Amino acid sequence: MIKMKFFIVALLFLSIGQIFNLSAQVAEQDSLALIALFDSTDGVNWTNNDNWLTGPVSTWRGITVSEGRVTEIALIDNNLTGTIPPEIGNLTGTLRLMLHRNKLTGNIPAEIGNLVNLTFLNLLNNQLAGDIPSEIWNLVNLEKVYLSQNQFTGTLPPEIGNLSKLTFITLWSNQLTGNLPDEIYNLTNLTDLDFSQNQFEGPISPSIGQLVNLEFLSLGYNNFSGNIPVEIGNLNNLTKLYLASNQLTDFIPHEIGNLTNLIELTLYDNQLDGPIPEEIGNLNKLTYLNITDNQLSGTVPTQIGNLIEMTDFRIYNNQFSDTLPHEFGNMTHLKWLYVHRNQFSGPIPTEIASLPELERFHLYDNQFTDLPDLTADTSLTELIIQNNKFTFEDIEPNIGIPGFVYSPQDSVGEEQDTTINQNSFLEISVNVGGTANEYQWKKDGIDIPGANNNSFTIDSAQISDAGEYICKITNTTVTGLTLYCRPIHVTVKEASGIVSSITQLPEKFILYQNYPNPFNSTTVLKYDLPKSTWVVLKVYNLSGQSIKTLVDDLQNAGRKSISWDGRDHLGLEVASGIYIYRIETDSFIKSGKMLLIK
Repeated sequence: MIKMKFFIVALLFLSIGQIFNLSAQVAEQDSLALIALFDSTDGVNWTNNDNWLTGPVSTWRGITVSEGRVTEIALIDNNLTGTIPPEIGNLTGTLRLMLHRNKLTGNIPAEIGNLVNLTFLNLLNNQLAGDIPSEIWNLVNLEKVYLSQNQFTGTLPPEIGNLSKLTFITLWSNQLTGNLPDEIYNLTNLTDLDFSQNQFEGPISPSIGQLVNLEFLSLGYNNFSGNIPVEIGNLNNLTKLYLASNQLTDFIPHEIGNLTNLIELTLYDNQLDGPIPEEIGNLNKLTYLNITDNQLSGTVPTQIGNLIEMTDFRIYNNQFSDTLPHEFGNMTHLKWLYVHRNQFSGPIPTEIASLPELERFHLYDNQFTDLPDLTADTSLTELIIQNNKFTFEDIEPNIGIPGFVYSPQDSVGEEQDTTINQNSFLEISVNVGGTANEYQWKKDGIDIPGANNNSFTIDSAQISDAGEYICKITNTTVTGLTLYCRPIHVTVKEASGIVSSITQLPEKFILYQNYPNPFNSTTVLKYDLPKSTWVVLKVYNLSGQSIKTLVDDLQNAGRKSISWDGRDHLGLEVASGIYIYRIETDSFIKSGKMLLIK
């Protein structure tokens, strides 16, 4: 080991001698600084250290020399491991310093502030930490600064405003905090600003409108609050605007429509409300729009059809209502269309069936009623429509589409109360489209033998015919979906005037299958009590843990029902899956299974 160290030291002195004997090609301070960098970053184990310490400095891997000074250091993705030495500050002739995608640790030395000629600094994707040294903000010739993907902390000082030549700065994926200093808005030469994935906070200043040369602005994944300033509409050179995952509130400003060069716009995961401004239709170069996970409402404006270059449209997890505009059919390059988890209703526009490049269409958790045949969209590989009001006639034509998720759907028809006289004729029916339907009527949860048509008749109704009727509808083509009609409550009035209805006392204990099942948001549990008794009805997970107590009380005899909204004891939504419901009285215990799908 001692011999090896002696050999390395000898090699270093020999190399220094070679440097100055080979036409004295670089200043001594530069060569010594490079040797310090080599030593401090484990140069022996670099991925590529060709000619380092053995030949002229100009031949060393990644080093550029001009007029006796090192002007560029480019050791990118080269397994530099260790710290940047303070001797780096002696390289005062350096214009470009590029040490990105390595394993550098520790702080940036303050001596970096001596590199007064530096125009390009790239240290991204290392493990550098601590405050960004204030000396960097005095390097007034800097044009581009890349410090992303490190572990920098602290705040940005007002001195950042000294970098008047700066055109590009990226600090994303660090741990920087505090408000942005007002002085940053004086950097009017900026074209690219990326401060995303930090912990910046406070409002976005209206002064942002001064950065009129910006083409790329990303402030996402921070803690910015307040509204989106209308002055953002001054940045009409912007092509990409990312403000996602903050705490922004209020409306999307109408001035967003001034950004006619925008290609990508992301505002998702904020607290924005109000409608989509009609002016969004001015953004006819837009290819990607993501405004999901907000509180936006109202209708989607028809001007959306002007976005003819759109490929990826995402507005899910909001409160949009009414129908989708037919103008979606103008987006002939659309590949991904995500409108799920809103309050949309009505039919899906038939024009969507003519989108030649559509690959993914998510429209689940709405109240849509009609789905066109989408099989002409031969690119479609993912169609997710569950928890709407579709029936078999909507699903049958599309059953062959790959990645088609269609179950469950809402119950059909309306809940009814019907009162008839004893010995009268009774007909109840359900109307569900589809060519391969099968029907089974149930009374009080029990199948009625032979009642296998869409209508059920009783020629002469008797007292025993009073009860709750539901029709179960299946389909031999759409085998993964079961539909139910909403309950029809039948009351039979005796000739004497006595009314017999569903409220008549049951003869025995019964726990019925929950309805609907599977369910998305709410299901109903029904049971019969032939006598007064203490009732405990609970929901459990498959591990046997109690999730929610629905009933724990003394109840009178009768037919009972209670709903469960898919929440636990604390009022929190539970995950999708199978749950057990169990009733226990003094003489009756029974369980059932139900499936929650979100």
